[in-house]
Amino acid sequence: MRIAIDGPAGSGKSTVAKAISKLLSIPYLDTGSVYRAFAYIAREKKKDIKNLEEVLSLFDNAPVVKLDIAKTDIYYEGAKLDVELKGEEIGRYASLIGSVPQFRERMIKFFRDLSDDMQIVAEGRDTGTHIFPNAPVKLFITASLEERARRRFLELLSSGVDADYKKILEALAERDRRDMERPLYPFKPAEDAIIIDTTGMSVEQVIQEVLKIIKEKASHLKV
Repeated sequence: MRIAIDGPAGSGKSTVAKAISKLLSIPYLDTGSVYRAFAYIAREKKKDIKNLEEVLSLFDNAPVVKLDIAKTDIYYEGAKLDVELKGEEIGRYASLIGSVPQFRERMIKFFRDLSDDMQIVAEGRDTGTHIFPNAPVKLFITASLEERARRRFLELLSSGVDADYKKILEALAERDRRDMERPLYPFKPAEDAIIIDTTGMSVEQVIQEVLKIIKEKASHLKV
């Protein structure tokens, strides 16, 4: 079973995807963190993201991604990447590099090769539209811009990262605009995705709603 969960940053999709991965005991793929890893490497190696050859050269020494229940571990040159991938600046950089059509095409292949034929809970911004378009369960989890900014603000603070709510709000709005205006692979819900607005909902309420949808879509799963 493949479950594709899409949505904008701060919508709560990561929390829900991890919970579903645990409840169903199937691996979790955080596509956003993988994009951030490539962006981090590009920045560290001082790659010119306007130079297609330099951008695609990132795949010559790509990060190693390991999938497990409720976690996606990413390693580069023997070191595990974690706090390096957090923060709005690296998110902005990931959005910029993700706007390169040829890079995004290679990332789609990267994710498909990584997951092969395994059961998976994949979350990101285009898992249902482009990475796993044939996934039997597709969800689009969203929330108001202000609520998403508040959640990201609290998440960063809890991770020990300095954060400014106003700057986060502005960064999210800018990223939404940039991603939706991409000429190729624009950010939007899959046509057959079920949309869940989590504004005002607790995490548990969202999880229960998602489980209900999975049961209806795949009655053979024991959840």
